[in-house]
Amino acid sequence: MRFGILGYGGIAQRFVHDSVQVEEAEITWIASQTSAKREAAAAAVSGARIVDNYQACLTSPEVDCVYIALPHAQHKAMTLAALAQHKHVLVEKPAAFTSADWDQLCAEAKRQDCFLMEALKTPFYPTSAIVKNLIEDGAIGQVTGADVNYCYDLKGQTKPGWYILDPLQGGALYDIGSYLYYFVLDLFPDLTPTLTVTAQLRDHIDVHFQCELMTASGARILTEGAIDRERPREAVIRGTEGTLRIPYYYRAEEIILENARGIQTIRPTIQYTDLAGEIAEVCRCVGNGWRESPLYPQAKTREVLALMEAIRSQFPH
Repeated sequence: MRFGILGYGGIAQRFVHDSVQVEEAEITWIASQTSAKREAAAAAVSGARIVDNYQACLTSPEVDCVYIALPHAQHKAMTLAALAQHKHVLVEKPAAFTSADWDQLCAEAKRQDCFLMEALKTPFYPTSAIVKNLIEDGAIGQVTGADVNYCYDLKGQTKPGWYILDPLQGGALYDIGSYLYYFVLDLFPDLTPTLTVTAQLRDHIDVHFQCELMTASGARILTEGAIDRERPREAVIRGTEGTLRIPYYYRAEEIILENARGIQTIRPTIQYTDLAGEIAEVCRCVGNGWRESPLYPQAKTREVLALMEAIRSQFPH
């Protein structure tokens, strides 16, 4: 699978680094409009074409799939541009700002007979499936609640035009909400429509938010995200007979189970780390002629985006 990359910021650099884990993946083109990043790309990927023109990458016959690693506001337009050139697409999270926009992208991918997936590592770690099995097997009894957070501190970092600080596309929810709400929706598909949201805005962007959700069985799920404070990034699931703690749940390498039998640390076998699972899934699906991933279907992305829309609608103005 020959990948062309649009953008060469930190996430694209990790993509290049992790692609070596996937034998079927080859980076053939990288397009960046920043000269320093083009120099970095040339040093990192020998043999790839490094250009300053996105369209050149999109139209190249040496590209099978386009990985879109540009600021959020460009995701929709560049996905449509790539699909128009009959390229398969892996687009960074959030793939779109609204579920309606995502519907449009999916419809276009179907029309062009192309693969389309949002880039999210969590579905390709085995952790969530293990946690679901533990809950179903009664390892912690009936679930009564959970706390899931992704909080980090920018520590005053800033640069001109940085998308994280742009009111139209920045803030905590757009940055890390996909991790939070994929994990929550995957574990708790019976969420009720009721949600309670608080958010702190600074310079018109959300720097901290909390959202309380409820399951049909009455479990209280508290989610939290921030770009202005540090907290252990973990999920804690409480039950009538124990707890599950999952550090770095969005790329977890261990699960800590505590119940009447004691404390057990479960470390699953992980085939691919960080972004490599996404890359391998694109190669697998396209190789099989599939136009979406059975592990991270387009309907699940829509579900996550719809929940994020509902949360954002309750932010203060």
